[in-house]
Amino acid sequence: MKILITENKFKEGVLKYINSMFDINNIGWSYGIDDWGNEVDYAMMFYTDDFDDDNGLFKWYGEDYWTSEDSEGWGEEYRKDLLSKSPLLAFDEERKYDNLQGLFGNRWQTIFIEWFEENFKVPVKTIIR
Repeated sequence: MKILITENKFKEGVLKYINSMFDINNIGWSYGIDDWGNEVDYAMMFYTDDFDDDNGLFKWYGEDYWTSEDSEGWGEEYRKDLLSKSPLLAFDEERKYDNLQGLFGNRWQTIFIEWFEENFKVPVKTIIR
């Protein structure tokens, strides 16, 4: 049996699911810290409740991250690849990424990017696991 839904209904369903996964009123963020303890604007961490590694949701990396000393350990080819995909958002919880991917294929990503940019005013080009 094949079921057809409109693009608007699909978007509504994906947004409803995203909003059930992520309580926008309970998400905090902070800028990244470089190797010398300085705050940087090319990396951000998003989390629930108080900042804690166990509460991490996403990490955001701007283009400048991949040309900074902070990313030197990643390897030159890998850095170039990620630079071309930046700004990018990496899910901390792979299970949440996998749930979205399993339910909606990769069609959820554009909708999620719109949701994220609207709520956090940070541009995203690519989402990674």
